[in-house]
Amino acid sequence: MINFRPIVPIITLFGVGVLGWYSIRFALADAAYRENTLATLTTAISLAPSNASYHELLAEHLEAAGQNPDSELRIATELSPRESRYWIRRAFRAELEQKYQESEGYLLKAHAVDRGFDPRWALMNFYFRRGDFPRFWKYTREALDMSYGDRGAIFRMGLAANDDPAAIREMLPAKREVLFSFFTYLMQNGRQDYAARVAEELALKPREEEVPALVGYCSRRLTEDPISVLRVWNGLCAARFLPFGALSPEQGKLITNGDFAVQPSSDGFDWKYSANPSVSITPSDTGQGLSIDLNAGQADTVALIEQEIPLKPGRQYTIHSTYRLIGPADDSGLHWAIFPASGGSGASTELAISPVLKGQDWQNAKIAFSSDRDTARLVLLYRRTLATVRWKGTVQIRNVTSELGAGAEK
Repeated sequence: MINFRPIVPIITLFGVGVLGWYSIRFALADAAYRENTLATLTTAISLAPSNASYHELLAEHLEAAGQNPDSELRIATELSPRESRYWIRRAFRAELEQKYQESEGYLLKAHAVDRGFDPRWALMNFYFRRGDFPRFWKYTREALDMSYGDRGAIFRMGLAANDDPAAIREMLPAKREVLFSFFTYLMQNGRQDYAARVAEELALKPREEEVPALVGYCSRRLTEDPISVLRVWNGLCAARFLPFGALSPEQGKLITNGDFAVQPSSDGFDWKYSANPSVSITPSDTGQGLSIDLNAGQADTVALIEQEIPLKPGRQYTIHSTYRLIGPADDSGLHWAIFPASGGSGASTELAISPVLKGQDWQNAKIAFSSDRDTARLVLLYRRTLATVRWKGTVQIRNVTSELGAGAEK
């Protein structure tokens, strides 16, 4: 019987030596690779010729030096055929050389081995440059389906291919986050015309993370597209993301947060408060409504509180407010007024105005009006009466309500 025991240590030492030799070789190759020069990369490849990354980086250096990198890129794809970036790199080189069929073939190989975003992005760019729009839209949809984060570049290219946003909407994958990205892109790039349609679609079943952008849409587009904004606002209210009841100008429901139970946000149809330093606005000490203090330092005309209200052209409306004054009761200079949505609150711009608010007991102020507009601005206005000093005192507003006016269709 042969005794192998003396041989085992020799074999072991030999194996350790081989492993050590390879470890040293790979370490030297890695060090040369990290120096990242044309000469050191050539050395790295001589030490570790089967590393595809080394060949790819050497190809970049060769190209930068004005030499042909194709052979190194070919070796990289042969060594690592499932790495799509090597195929994409070869495709780009082929396209530069106007070898379009060859370039397309490389991109399709990248697509076949990699189900991620990059090959689809590369293909949509290729077909856009070639003017092959049926294939462009095919891979645009695939790219969007795989996309995440900022999708602006995809939407920008899509609108360059077809300036109608509806064409892009039709080919969006059925992913909510992609639709929301499209909405934000449209808003950020001056395409509010079509963003209105997408906002209304999102507002049918809004998600919590979308609420700030949709509320921002309401604030930004309120006077330009009040009908769309009303649909979005009511969608957010119906989903209870906004703590208000739905508005309905057809039924005379015009007022948001009419009891001031929620701290106004200044967004959308909610109340906006004056920033005048001579005006102080706080919750009423009665536990309901609002208390507005004027210290006589205000300007002659000041919008104290206001909100946009939706209207149905041709309808008549009446707005009521329960209030009382603390201070001089006869010449408060306070009125409820209706202004155009984009108008000011100067002396001659109101569409309707109530009599001056008077009295120190709780009373009802009323303003009746009709309009040919889709929206207007309801304002509690201070306007100094001629030949009087500026009013100093407090007005407490318990609530503001609205209804269809006499003779209105119901």
